[in-house]
Amino acid sequence: MLIWPSNKNYGTYYDNLDMLIKEISEISEAVGLDNVDPVGITEVLESHSQPLSNEELHDLAQKLIEQEKEDEDEGDRGTKAVQTKDLLIFFPL
Repeated sequence: MLIWPSNKNYGTYYDNLDMLIKEISEISEAVGLDNVDPVGITEVLESHSQPLSNEELHDLAQKLIEQEKEDEDEGDRGTKAVQTKDLLIFFPL
């Protein structure tokens, strides 16, 4: 099993994992994230390899729906503000 199948330079699963952890560590240091440790990287990678429960999927779906509603509301407010601003040109207070 390859973690990064498109990269033929990687070997076995454990070689890939070690190289991936090293690469993530190097990148995080390069961008100024000094508190990223290999144990934390391993935990995050392992957590992403496990399937989500129905409850977790439901929670994610609810969050997505809420975010979409917030985005729509923000878009509506922006449209109303522009329309009000345009009306003030013709009807000054």
